[in-house]
Amino acid sequence: MLYMMLTRLETVQESLWILGQGMLGIFIFTGIFYMLIYILEKIFTVKKEQ
Repeated sequence: MLYMMLTRLETVQESLWILGQGMLGIFIFTGIFYMLIYILEKIFTVKKEQ
């Protein structure tokens, strides 16, 4: 059965397309989350007085 699925190029291409979309979504979400943490850290950091 696996052999039959792998011999159909359209199935493999569509699977890779879906995989790519999922990975891109994860990277975008991680980037937005990182930027949010960075911005909040810059806003709420207590500065030391000398």
